[in-house]
Amino acid sequence: MTTVLALYRHDDLTEHREALCPWLKANGIDPDTVAMDWISVEEDAGQRVIRYRTFKVTPDGRRLDDPDDARQGWRVERTTPLQTGLPAGPSRCVMTPGG
Repeated sequence: MTTVLALYRHDDLTEHREALCPWLKANGIDPDTVAMDWISVEEDAGQRVIRYRTFKVTPDGRRLDDPDDARQGWRVERTTPLQTGLPAGPSRCVMTPGG
């Protein structure tokens, strides 16, 4: 069973971007490719991961349009193993299991 340890929504990501960018980099994620929709930290069977959405890009880095809605960038959900702890700044976003 997957437990969401923390959930950062769009407003949280915008407000705490300065703290989250170095944390994403420390976990091997390029913050410039992350869609500002949401990021979650989850645990399943003892493994902690960061779940997030990135923009699908061309080899030269241009964002592709979503095939279902050309007004938006094409997003792809990804997971990355959590390598460093949660950033201290956005602690108000942290959810406790069942909370």
